[in-house]
Amino acid sequence: MEYNYSQDFEDQLLNLINQEIPNILYLSLDALATALKMTKLKGNLYPFGSFCNGFESEIKDLDCVFLTPCDDKPTSLLRQVQAGIRAYNEQNLIPSLKINAFISHAKVPIIKLVDTTNNVEIDLSVNNINGIANSKLLYEYSQLHPKIKQMGLLLKLWGKRNRLIKTGSLSSYGMIIFMIHFLQEKYKVPYLSDIKLTAQHLKNLEQLENNPYFRIGLKVDLPELTQASLQQLLYEFFSYYQPQGEFQQKNICISIHRIPIQNVHHNFTLKIQDPINLRQDPSKRFELQCLEFQNAFLKAKKLIQQHDIHAFDYNDIAKNKVKKNNKLHQQFQQN
Repeated sequence: MEYNYSQDFEDQLLNLINQEIPNILYLSLDALATALKMTKLKGNLYPFGSFCNGFESEIKDLDCVFLTPCDDKPTSLLRQVQAGIRAYNEQNLIPSLKINAFISHAKVPIIKLVDTTNNVEIDLSVNNINGIANSKLLYEYSQLHPKIKQMGLLLKLWGKRNRLIKTGSLSSYGMIIFMIHFLQEKYKVPYLSDIKLTAQHLKNLEQLENNPYFRIGLKVDLPELTQASLQQLLYEFFSYYQPQGEFQQKNICISIHRIPIQNVHHNFTLKIQDPINLRQDPSKRFELQCLEFQNAFLKAKKLIQQHDIHAFDYNDIAKNKVKKNNKLHQQFQQN
């Protein structure tokens, strides 16, 4: 079916995108960096995730990793970090940092803390390069064409608006992987992992569990993407992933270095391969929700056909909650 373009709808979509990072996040980063300097560890603090992957919007928390040449176990390093945070707080510095949890038995141990002054939650790990590499890879994709960044921001809004992107389920990272795969298949967006590895690269890979090598600063001409409107791209994206969509014939991986997926349940259709660590499974957390997601894709496609902005306007959640609370309050008063 040919898509019916609306300039008003296109303008509404563009108006939803907010790409500014709140200044308070930089204050939280500076505070944590100061606390780390109070340990005896050498190293550097790096943010990753939405803060710096090119698809930043509505950021209320931080994911960070501390890279240090110290070869102690992560749990031992994090205990030293805890001591640094305590020393920081003893000096009554602002912003104030509070440790909420030390999760030591996870695959990637982390400290969960909060900047109580600015109400910013922070997850801190050590020597975990996957997050940094993944964020840099997504950033490079976001810079290939303005439509990639815009589309990614709108899909994040849509996922949150429809409560698909949430803790323990689909992540913003997974949603962006869906989008990049679609654009590679339909709009000739390149595979940044298409790089010839040198002898030194191959030697390094022997020591790593992943492949963090990809092109950076690539300049490409994507005329089909330039000509397509955002609403058309979104319409085609949701059509691609709807039930029985074209994606089912594909391997959802944005790297040319693919590993065949084995023993996948027939209902587990949205199977993703991580582009850095090909044996990691970003889709594992929502394997039982694939049909729910695909039905949401189908519903979104129909709303876009109708030029209905409510599929994307995240502020509608707050508005609907207020209306619901007002209605309940009125009913209570009447009783």
